[in-house]
Amino acid sequence: MYSLVSKVLSLALAAGIYLATSSEAKTPNVVFILTDDQSDAFWKDYDSQHQPKLRKFLSEQGATVQNSFSTTPVCCPSRSSIYTGKYIHNLGVYNNSGGSGGCASLDWQDGPEKDNVAYHLGSLGVKSSFAGKYLNNYGLGSNNNSAFAMPGCMNVTRNREESGMDITCSSTIDHVPRGWDNWHGLAGNSVYYNYTISNNGVAEQHGDNYEDDYLIDYVKNTSLAFMEDMVAEGSPFFITASVPAAHEPADPAPQHAGYAEGIKAPRTPNYNVVMEDERHWMAAEGLNINGNGMNASVASFVDLLYRRRLAALQSVDDMIEEFVTKLDNLGVLDNTYVIYTSDNGYHLGQFGIPIDKRQPYESDLRVPMFVRGPGIEKNVTIDNSYALNIDIAPTILSFAGATPEQIESYGFDGKPLDELLKTGETDRSQEFLVEYNGESWDGCTAYLQNDFDGLYLDKVRDGVQCGLRGSWSYVTEPRWNGTETWSSIQDNSNNTYACVRNIDGESDFQLCEWISGEIEAFDLVEDEFQMKNLAVGMDGDELSMWTDKIEKLRTCARASC
Repeated sequence: MYSLVSKVLSLALAAGIYLATSSEAKTPNVVFILTDDQSDAFWKDYDSQHQPKLRKFLSEQGATVQNSFSTTPVCCPSRSSIYTGKYIHNLGVYNNSGGSGGCASLDWQDGPEKDNVAYHLGSLGVKSSFAGKYLNNYGLGSNNNSAFAMPGCMNVTRNREESGMDITCSSTIDHVPRGWDNWHGLAGNSVYYNYTISNNGVAEQHGDNYEDDYLIDYVKNTSLAFMEDMVAEGSPFFITASVPAAHEPADPAPQHAGYAEGIKAPRTPNYNVVMEDERHWMAAEGLNINGNGMNASVASFVDLLYRRRLAALQSVDDMIEEFVTKLDNLGVLDNTYVIYTSDNGYHLGQFGIPIDKRQPYESDLRVPMFVRGPGIEKNVTIDNSYALNIDIAPTILSFAGATPEQIESYGFDGKPLDELLKTGETDRSQEFLVEYNGESWDGCTAYLQNDFDGLYLDKVRDGVQCGLRGSWSYVTEPRWNGTETWSSIQDNSNNTYACVRNIDGESDFQLCEWISGEIEAFDLVEDEFQMKNLAVGMDGDELSMWTDKIEKLRTCARASC
């Protein structure tokens, strides 16, 4: 009998299949797919029409979380929250700038980054792999890390400077964050070709050859190889596949370049609408060069970007299929959780702001979330609660077997979602925080010299971050054929706000307050496109009740969140 069992085990291991004894429960694996700038509001980039493989292999095989949000609607702060399970006010990562914004700063590297999800998984015997975009300024620091060694270190945020936060440079390319056993982190922000990867601390240059360099496929292939290695080794694994799609420039793979031809960005009720109900000026002035809504040329650019985004996501859809197929062939699919979400959403013409994120509106806050795995019912939609980016780290640890006591000891602001995903039940608070600190660059001359009616822009205090576009905007087809050069505001330093969101199965309310004094409030059940600012004329006592909640949440930590 012993010899027969030995032969069976030998054959199984030779085939790369991890077997556990009947008395030994296998630690589940987790595959985490993180997209970039993919919204879950109104147009649903991932839906059955445009990402059918996501529907087939994830949503129909698991749970769709109807209300999933980024607590900070921009890349670097949100990603920092994802990997640590904490709000940005507990991390010191305030926006995408490499200086006082804290993105991939040395303060981050020497502090909060050390307590990332991969590090904690290591204590559970789980090995972790990362491939793709990490943080926007990762790998851009110089060897001496002086405050003026790179331009990014000179990008400052006014209110952060005034509070005394030091300027620090970014992590260097040889830095591998603690806890990751296999590290392939992108230097800088999302691109698809011509990039540098930190291959376990060694700079690896990539060019513009599709077969060798296309970043989505690089992330896919690196992750597939790690799956195979871990199954052959008999080790439970955690994989983060962090793809650049659908971030601009949204370069599609050659075989998908013609996808979505003729499709236009959705004309939602708030598309190209300039508001006049006492909002923050970014949604109340019409943020194109003439102070009005988008003209036909700008709208054509937005439409092209939408098509490119959908085309780039086709490679992500292919990756999902290959991941699930590989897990199945390796014999571990039934013991693996697969999570799909994005760092933040994206607007495409809403309120006359052509492109980008950073705003506390549904287009920018809502993100897709799909989860399949052991104990999760197939093809269910959860709409009686919500999920946040700060919930992802504790959820992954809970999936991997961490006890509630262990999870509590890690000091997360977020909560594990496994009970909600498996039973549909939750005892979490109905309220959560949304927060953002506006990013100030040196200014956009076109805006600073423009005469917006009733609006004064100061170059120092109201420096604006602009997106400048022209006929040269894209190299990879399909290109924009517009001849007009135009710019649009994407951020400014007084775009600094905090919001309280109250949501359950029946109600959904949000109130935001900017440092410049504007207040916006919306009933998202009755007004999902946020066309009516309820803060106008709101009773003073009611207004104070909500702003008091914001102040409490802005300093919350751990269980108090």
